[in-house]
Amino acid sequence: MESSLYYFFVFLGTIIFCLGLVLLLRKPFYNLATTAVKQLDIILDRSIGESEKDQYILRNLFTILKYLSINICILFILIICSILPVYLYKDKQLSLVSDTSSVYFYTCLFLGSISLLFFKKKTDYTYWSKLLHTIVLDNYNLGRFLFELEIKVFHKSNVLSEKPFVIVTGLARGGTTALTNLLYDKAIFHSITYANVPFLLAPNFWKKIYKPLSSKKKVRAHDDKVLFSENSIEALEEYFFKAFLKDSYIKERHLEKHEINKDILLKYYKYQDLFRDNNDTIYLAKNNNFLLRYESILKFNKQFKLVLIFRKPIEHAQSLLRQHENFVAQQEEDNFILKYMNWLGHYEFGQNQKYFSFDNDKLLENYDKSDLSYWLAIWINYYSEVTKIVDKHRICLVNYDDFLENPAKIKKALEISLEMKLTKEAPEQFSPQKYTSENLSKIDVALLEKANNIYEELILQKLDIH
Repeated sequence: MESSLYYFFVFLGTIIFCLGLVLLLRKPFYNLATTAVKQLDIILDRSIGESEKDQYILRNLFTILKYLSINICILFILIICSILPVYLYKDKQLSLVSDTSSVYFYTCLFLGSISLLFFKKKTDYTYWSKLLHTIVLDNYNLGRFLFELEIKVFHKSNVLSEKPFVIVTGLARGGTTALTNLLYDKAIFHSITYANVPFLLAPNFWKKIYKPLSSKKKVRAHDDKVLFSENSIEALEEYFFKAFLKDSYIKERHLEKHEINKDILLKYYKYQDLFRDNNDTIYLAKNNNFLLRYESILKFNKQFKLVLIFRKPIEHAQSLLRQHENFVAQQEEDNFILKYMNWLGHYEFGQNQKYFSFDNDKLLENYDKSDLSYWLAIWINYYSEVTKIVDKHRICLVNYDDFLENPAKIKKALEISLEMKLTKEAPEQFSPQKYTSENLSKIDVALLEKANNIYEELILQKLDIH
């Protein structure tokens, strides 16, 4: 009986220790780890003077020491609390011999540690995954350092002053993901995939460490029946521009058009090459923010092509509103989703939604984000900009309805426009989600007329599939 109670208290002490780790040490350890890496990021910062850097280092050092002290204190308290039940019981049973090596002792430790499983949440990101993402993606100086190291080790070819590449773009919820998947063929293109996250500036180093165990597809967070896997292409290259422009174009409420200088452009070309497995493929990326720098890059390079998709304004606005509500709810439940989207430059919807600083952005001041008219104004602001820059020689303008009805013909037309053979078979017709006439009675009629006029103008410039 005495020995049974002894093992019970060993079991109880293990539970106390494990639950304490999860409930008390989880956040302090996270803060300690991220603050420690932030110190390295400060040291690697070349944009500030030594005296200013010393101040940041010293200030951050105090923060590190604070979190270190908190972690040590909590760990000490947990150890005391976990051994206290065994100690008190042993103190009363003087004849009892302590056991720390038998199979019974280790069985109790194992069974007690199973309590950790009760804290496993159903989420795409584990605690350690969130920590790794934060360490890597939240430190631009560290990212640029890894990029330079990656270039020295893995980038051997010369960089052309004008480099051919293909960008798929358009306003979010316009079909850019499906269009990118239609184009992508490993024999022709190379691109960035989910497997490269979070080391988006050092993909080859990460590839040597991380090998995806499965390519099984699942529905993405948009809840739009679009499947993705580790090998799927996604809009991930924006992190490059965020890191090298230091978020200078990202304002509180909007994203600004900006200039890309020759030095950053050459780095961008090298960045494209890091995802190449052989020298015969062309870089393909999906980037819904590319219009912000399209004209700037065009000054240096006339070889790249833009595949830009547009959709009926009212349907597009409804889809944007639905996703905005969807992601606001997800981000309220898990703040990491908001951080993740901010790191990757996805400001299309959600709590931190931002609009593009184009000529019609003043329209947005008249509406609330819960109003369908706001998202119609977003459409007008974006696609009125497209009408100003559209050039059939460089921009392949794809109609969303054409794409849905006959992807094979769209692919054939893109072959001609892009001047390349696209070998992969086109998929069947797509079946997008149907939208109701809900909220249409409240829409700004003048705004809808303006949007429809822009849509008709785009129709005249679209890719011919006949």
